[in-house]
Amino acid sequence: MESRLAKAIYNASPVWLQDLLISAYGYKLYRLRYGGVFHQQLARLERIQAYSVAELAALQNEELQRLLTHAQRNVPWYRRRFAELGIQPQEIDLNSLQQLPILDKRELKAHSELFVAENLPARSLQTLNTSGTTGSPLVIKASRAALQTNYAFFERFLRQIGVGSRDRSITFAGRLLLPPRQKGAPYWRRNLTMNTLLCSSYHIAPDTASAYLRRIARYQPLYIDAYPSAIYQLAQHVLTSGEDWGIRPKAIVTSSETLLEHQREAIEQAFQCRVYDQYGSAEMAACITQCERGSYHVNPDYGIVEIVKSDGTPARPGEAGDLICTGFVNEAMPMIRYRIGDMAVADDRTCSCGLAWPVIGSILGRLDDVIVTADGRRIGRLDPLFKGLRGIEEAQIVQVALDRIRVNLVPGNDYSSRVGEALTAALKRRVGADMQVELVLLDRIPRTAAGKFRAVVSQLEPQTAQPRNDAAVESQ
Repeated sequence: MESRLAKAIYNASPVWLQDLLISAYGYKLYRLRYGGVFHQQLARLERIQAYSVAELAALQNEELQRLLTHAQRNVPWYRRRFAELGIQPQEIDLNSLQQLPILDKRELKAHSELFVAENLPARSLQTLNTSGTTGSPLVIKASRAALQTNYAFFERFLRQIGVGSRDRSITFAGRLLLPPRQKGAPYWRRNLTMNTLLCSSYHIAPDTASAYLRRIARYQPLYIDAYPSAIYQLAQHVLTSGEDWGIRPKAIVTSSETLLEHQREAIEQAFQCRVYDQYGSAEMAACITQCERGSYHVNPDYGIVEIVKSDGTPARPGEAGDLICTGFVNEAMPMIRYRIGDMAVADDRTCSCGLAWPVIGSILGRLDDVIVTADGRRIGRLDPLFKGLRGIEEAQIVQVALDRIRVNLVPGNDYSSRVGEALTAALKRRVGADMQVELVLLDRIPRTAAGKFRAVVSQLEPQTAQPRNDAAVESQ
């Protein structure tokens, strides 16, 4: 399905044949993801799930030693960097990890070939691509075993919330399902191998939402896996229509975008089930999942996650900082103290769900998706702006200059100039009265090439967006 010829054949085929082609491709992916070491790793992960804090710390130290020794011996970039800094892997543990340098995405992009392990045959590695929403995408190499282990972690998460990957499901993601010539429904295709209905996230609009909801109601999924923005649009339609669509999944899983609190509330109200958010990456650097109590848990057997402020010190509980990730899963291209490009709020509490896993307060989103003020503040989580404002279907905040913000709005039936004035005033209360705010009304807010919605977009040059060392990150 990935080659140009395969795409041409798919686009020229009737819908029933497209379903079969997708199912055949799904079978290929199923063998890649769920074969090999998958079941062995899943069984191991489910045992680790019951570990105590002390047992998890011992496991992390063991995995860290294994990773650092492998990186020094087999990965050119780390071999050279460790030698330059006089670092000996056997001297590093959880308490001294901060002695290692932070790896920035720019360095990884510039020298990506030096991060690939030399002891693994190149032809045996799979190639993954990040979505590349901030420029050129990263090319990540991974072994089949790493992919299967990665999916074992996701399967453990699904089982924790009472579902499984082969259960009847619906997926909204960024893959293009509809041929360019198709203008109307159906906006979905079947993957019979995985028992899932794949729905296009590109075609959801006020005049198509009812068609989506009718199909979901007929399909009756046990769970829905979606971009937050996609399922939120449908939730809005459910709530405004006043109809009972009869859609009652056991759970809704969100990922790939920052889940905003007003989105969660609307989705849970519309579909009368819990939303479980999860965070991962193509780099296989971190795995963060929500439990039944709503806490965000770092999966400690996947890797080590630090939250670090702009001055390089660890964030204290309640403070925001950069996610610095060390992943244990992918030996083909290890990420050690990798600044992944997202921000989170630190927390040190123990969750009552029974897991001994570390908790973080919340995931704020991408580093470049914060508003930077002239006095050096970085302001994230601006979604409370829209709480209580009627008549706004969707909104996106774009910082076009240090003193200017554009707000793209999709107005609803109840929108009026007073709503816009209230929004502008609320925004200025957070970013400062000197900030110029322009409201732009649109029919639809564009998505990225991967179909993702970005609630906040910064168009500042990277050097402009860097805060002062003493500038705090405000979570609104």
